[in-house]
Amino acid sequence: MKKAKKFLTLIAASFFITACVVEDDSSDSSSSGTSLSDGTSISATASGSDFSAPNKIYIDLDNAKVSSDETTWSEITTTSIDFFDETVKVKYTEDDSGNSTGLIRVDAVDSTENLAIYLSGSQTSGGVKIQTSTSYEIGLYLDSVSITSTNYPCIDITKGGSATVFLSGTNTLIDGRKYGYGYGDSASSCASERIGSAEGSDSKGTLYCKGGLTIVESDDGGSLSVTQAYKNCIASKDGLLTIESGTLTLKNYTSSSETGKNGLFGGQGIVVNDGSITFNGYGIVSTSDLRKANGFKTDDEDYPSSYVKINGGTVNVTTYNGKGINAPVVAISGGTNTFTVTGTTSYSESTKSGSWYDADGVKETGTVKFAPEGIEGASSITISGGSTVVSAPDDGINVSNSGGSLSISGGFLYVKAQGDGLDSNGNITISGGVTVVSQTGNGNSPIDCGDNYKFTVTGTSATVFAMGGSSMFSESIPSSTTIPMIYSTSCSGSSSLGVNEIIALASPQSYGAAILVSPRLTSGSSYSFVKGGTLGGTVYNSDAGVYFPATVSGGTSVSCTATTQGGSGSSMGGSSGGSSGPGGR
Repeated sequence: MKKAKKFLTLIAASFFITACVVEDDSSDSSSSGTSLSDGTSISATASGSDFSAPNKIYIDLDNAKVSSDETTWSEITTTSIDFFDETVKVKYTEDDSGNSTGLIRVDAVDSTENLAIYLSGSQTSGGVKIQTSTSYEIGLYLDSVSITSTNYPCIDITKGGSATVFLSGTNTLIDGRKYGYGYGDSASSCASERIGSAEGSDSKGTLYCKGGLTIVESDDGGSLSVTQAYKNCIASKDGLLTIESGTLTLKNYTSSSETGKNGLFGGQGIVVNDGSITFNGYGIVSTSDLRKANGFKTDDEDYPSSYVKINGGTVNVTTYNGKGINAPVVAISGGTNTFTVTGTTSYSESTKSGSWYDADGVKETGTVKFAPEGIEGASSITISGGSTVVSAPDDGINVSNSGGSLSISGGFLYVKAQGDGLDSNGNITISGGVTVVSQTGNGNSPIDCGDNYKFTVTGTSATVFAMGGSSMFSESIPSSTTIPMIYSTSCSGSSSLGVNEIIALASPQSYGAAILVSPRLTSGSSYSFVKGGTLGGTVYNSDAGVYFPATVSGGTSVSCTATTQGGSGSSMGGSSGGSSGPGGR
């Protein structure tokens, strides 16, 4: 066995349960912890890089052996091997016929200390199940591990205790379960209701923890690749999922016909502090199967204040028929983030009807609403830093609850949408950062706040550059602003658009109107939107094609006069000049 490396010491969201579907850890106790501002309890997360444990278990998957000291090894069988005064037991679980399932079970429910479990080698069937104590934490060290499971999660941490997963080398998890199959003790009792059924576990993730789960890499770095076609790639059912570091490559399908659901699932929340996360997802819309694929998903029914927070790292989500982020609350303060969403439902929300099987094979009939949006925070979205690029066929950014709020105070945000660019059923407030929106027609607007709510630009530092459909463009004009602005509903085209000496976008979608709010404008002075000009200056974001500050020469100009007066929806600019020299003042 390769000696473990030295580590740092440092989808419909709610799960559907019927009498025929018994969740594998349904008797688990919820772990205690802190709470959100509204009093919602949050399961305590593991100590992360500060985790330490006096008791250690080493499991060699290549040879199916276990040791507590890496010197004396015992073969894993269906008979328990006891450690630490019988407080930790290791064995293979048995099926109904008394044969080994290939699932290695580490029973640490009676543990009186934190426990470190070191896994190495590969396993081609079964999986690893760790039953935890809610009073102590688990540290799971993956050292170049490869697991392809059968009817179980690859790694299943149950009973509600919190855990930290430490990554070293290249680790690969492939879920052997199939969406639409029933797994668990009662699966066979309603086999006729399912595509299929088997003894196994219906835990929500390929890497699953009932309590809080933290992922961190070793001193030498580490990566984890997860492939699933059942529910979620990585899931913390009733806790907080925290990504501290490491390279995570996730996808929710094993083939074009075998797809699961989400990338990261955190029942009470997901926090990304650093690391690299890539998710490739595929959702299905047909009369026989309706399924969403979200990059980040929380349990908005059981935990209505659950949240996604991105503080750093690199996030790259590509998904089809789902959302990049789907949570009640979203907060982005750092990181380099890209969310690319596509879907069969074109730019608008679409309600699909049909009959389908849920993840566990229970047949359902009804309707499902699909809205392939970049980021949805039902109650609120706050962006205060980082670089975020969003592309979606429906709304780019959406706060769906009436009275919710969208607040942008810093960072860079680029949104490309066919629905509304920025959409809130409450107020929209921008007080800092650089926000660029490219939206195209379809009866929508680059910026849209709810009825009886306001879009305001405050402070002295915010830059907002938005273009899109003209029919609802009045929504995109701030009701009040302390920063000068120009706008025009006579500015139409599909070529580059910019304002000389300020900002430009190289490749927008087709547009019929444009607005710029910028402290670089001087109230009362004349400026021009320039279409199809030659762009230069500073490339502010190459992925979005944004120049800031920009030089714009040639092209066709539409002149406007800057003002700080709140918009009324009427056009302020209109005269189109021919091809000219540098556009601008």
